[in-house]
Amino acid sequence: MKKSVLSIALAAVLAVSVLAFTACDDAVRIYAPDGAPVLALADMWGEDISVEGNTRATEYTVTGESNVSTLMTNGDADFIVAPLNVGANIHAGYEAGKMNYDYKLLNVTSWGVVYFTTNSDEHKSRSEFAEGRDGAIEFLGQFDGDTLSTIGLAAIPGKSAQYLFSQAGADVTLNGADATVIQQSYIKGEDMTAVFAQPAITGTQTQAAQQGHSLTVLGSVSEIYEEITGHAFPMAGMFVRADVLEDDPELVEAVNARVKSSVEKFASDTQTVAEKAEGIEGFSLKAAVIVKAKDTLNVAYKNAADSKSDVEALLANTGSSCDDKLFV
Repeated sequence: MKKSVLSIALAAVLAVSVLAFTACDDAVRIYAPDGAPVLALADMWGEDISVEGNTRATEYTVTGESNVSTLMTNGDADFIVAPLNVGANIHAGYEAGKMNYDYKLLNVTSWGVVYFTTNSDEHKSRSEFAEGRDGAIEFLGQFDGDTLSTIGLAAIPGKSAQYLFSQAGADVTLNGADATVIQQSYIKGEDMTAVFAQPAITGTQTQAAQQGHSLTVLGSVSEIYEEITGHAFPMAGMFVRADVLEDDPELVEAVNARVKSSVEKFASDTQTVAEKAEGIEGFSLKAAVIVKAKDTLNVAYKNAADSKSDVEALLANTGSSCDDKLFV
């Protein structure tokens, strides 16, 4: 009798454990790299996704941008905000039979956080040149013969800057540098002209000013790129694992809709969303910096179909392959 009771109790414990494990294992896994990409999801962060009235357990994780490719290669993410070239390269690798998992673009939420910056008075700002493409070419041409630092030398920031300089016929040497290296140079007042990103620029300007130094934003890569190409400058968006899209289209639709409303909330009530974002585990930005930098962050939602022509153009201009199967 005692053995029977013990067996029943043990079986009950095991059943609960299995259910708990299964519930955790079935959770929807959403990732976003630290920084501006998290802001698109900040309002929804921590919420379980509702699918046709049913709640789906959802896990949100902030990761480093350097981990994004690995997460997609291993299929760890059901949904992930990623630089467009990274997602496109994973998709191309799958199509070539080199990857186990395929990812497709669901939407674009980041339309450029990259800027030309300096603490030198040798360069003019974009506003000091004529409007339109000719003025943009002249702005870029002033860097001919110069050496600039850039974040993401082999990623969209560096590749897009190199593309723009090539369109202007400017011979510019780009040296890759970590954002922290560029930041510290500005704070210390060391000579620096760089392709840098928001909202780090805003935070760095405050710290540099406290040390009696300056950081001037010369122009927006997004705006200059649009003047040169006629296309918007999509940098990052949400990708969905292809088998999740195939097996659970209702979930994908629900996530996509919630991302859209989350972005809209960031635009309409930045202070509230910024305060929530500051409390997200693993997120490095402060609410005050987010609010101050809001207008330069270019957080906006477009679904994959509406973003397609801009995405195709950017990927072509920065050396990544692209096909129709990339888009949801």
